[in-house]
Amino acid sequence: MSENFIDQLSFQDFLNESSKESKITKAKPFNRLIAHSKNFFIVSGYGSFTPGYQIIVTKEFIPSFGLVNEENLDELQFLIKISKEYINKEYKKKSVIFEHGMCACIGGLDRAHLHVMSVNDKTSEKSLSESIDRTLYKRKAGIEYITFKNFKLHNFHDINHFIENSKNDETKKFKIKGKILKVKDIKNLSHKKWPKITLDHIKKGGHYVFFKSDYDNSCFLTTNNFQTQFGREVVYENEIKLDKLFKDKIKKIKSKNEYLQIWRWQNCMFESEIIQTVNSGKLKYKELQKFYKEEYKKFNFKVI
Repeated sequence: MSENFIDQLSFQDFLNESSKESKITKAKPFNRLIAHSKNFFIVSGYGSFTPGYQIIVTKEFIPSFGLVNEENLDELQFLIKISKEYINKEYKKKSVIFEHGMCACIGGLDRAHLHVMSVNDKTSEKSLSESIDRTLYKRKAGIEYITFKNFKLHNFHDINHFIENSKNDETKKFKIKGKILKVKDIKNLSHKKWPKITLDHIKKGGHYVFFKSDYDNSCFLTTNNFQTQFGREVVYENEIKLDKLFKDKIKKIKSKNEYLQIWRWQNCMFESEIIQTVNSGKLKYKELQKFYKEEYKKFNFKVI
């Protein structure tokens, strides 16, 4: 590893910084740690456009949960269970989980991390499936290239321009290689067998996207190589559709820049939500210990 490389998901840096503050008033790179176990830790995530947004990260430096040792999977499932329970009890909301395996989201090197995001209490199988399809359409997923006047155009912005303006006399004379995918088209691995079923694929250097909700038809595990933050965009589309207050909030933010992609954490951090998740998460996980004494001990689960 390069001496100049900054590990932005370093557990030790999170532990050192977060241990200094029992309650935070400002979100910093390494003061967002909520709890940790033997092999994983939970932080409040940047870009928290829904409340209670958490990220479960491996302490070991591996790029995918498919590489987690078999004996540590029960521990992982417990952290998923308890993080979802925190969202349910604290916010009275449902939640979804998702991973972009082998994504190198922060740089050339990365730790495996699983997103846990709350979703509107009106969320249904239909709303999530439609949000997945909407995200696939917006990204023009499945289109390899378009041909126009003997030119092959692979760039997303070119493809998007032609498809979105297909009724224009000039642009409708193009041909498409591929088709825009829908959720039913991308389920080429069983989401119920995540994460170990991905092992053969990631050994070849392949990417994958895992998305799990409470509804089987709106879950998927795919080896299609989408752009990063796919799961976040799906949740964003779901919230825009179901939550008027959220829609009004986003409209206000975008009044200053209509092209801003709110679901990209680099564009909007939502600091107040991060702070709230860290502070309330610490309290709630301590309260939950009385219900999970055996698991807290078995997995050495500690709240900061």
